[in-house]
Amino acid sequence: MSYSNILIADIGNSRVKFKSNHEIIAFDYFTDELNHFLNNFKKESAQVFYYSSVNKDAEKFIVENLEHKIETIENAHSLINYQNPIDFTNIKGMGTDRMLSLLAVEKVTDSPLVTVDCGTAVTVNLLDEDNICLGGVIFPGFYTQSKALHNFTSNLPLIESINLDGYCGQNTDDAIRFGILNTIVGGIKTTIDHSSFSSVPDVFVTGGYGHIIKQRLLNYYPCVIYDEDLVIKGIEKLIKKSVKI
Repeated sequence: MSYSNILIADIGNSRVKFKSNHEIIAFDYFTDELNHFLNNFKKESAQVFYYSSVNKDAEKFIVENLEHKIETIENAHSLINYQNPIDFTNIKGMGTDRMLSLLAVEKVTDSPLVTVDCGTAVTVNLLDEDNICLGGVIFPGFYTQSKALHNFTSNLPLIESINLDGYCGQNTDDAIRFGILNTIVGGIKTTIDHSSFSSVPDVFVTGGYGHIIKQRLLNYYPCVIYDEDLVIKGIEKLIKKSVKI
């Protein structure tokens, strides 16, 4: 089987990414562009569809639109169960997307590894030098925090843009913006610094505003890498181990 016969998807909270024929395309939900992609997907375009999902409604919609066009549709968790180099023995309930991000970077270096996904939620996931997952944390992402402040106060505005430079605001908008960014970076740093790692980890950041978080984390860790497609790369890595490509 070749990659031209495989469709891969990372179904997130706010949008979905597909990889087909070495090309990655992303769609927001409830858009004409997504509907057009699904409606015009041809039966001969793929034999197998592997996906990771954190959004049950979006997963159902996408699978229902593709189930008559693709011969085999599988949640990528089945690949994790079949071919898994990471020890998740002591971890319960970890989402497939979090596992896949760790699988994507597993054994990239001999250092401990951390993946950080900056989306609707921020997840921080820890992997030690022996390929044992230590767990991680989940907390609200930038837009989730911004919406909460706006919705649960009477005067605070909704902040939707993220600036790279600055740590302290001289106006309300920037005070919220930098307050949220400082909270996210502080949460990541606290998690890493209080782990049982025996050495400084390499940190891999993904997600929509991950490039901004990466720049801030470089103040604390020497190796911070931004990769916007960790989940898809995790699926690809398992496919290569499990299926003849």
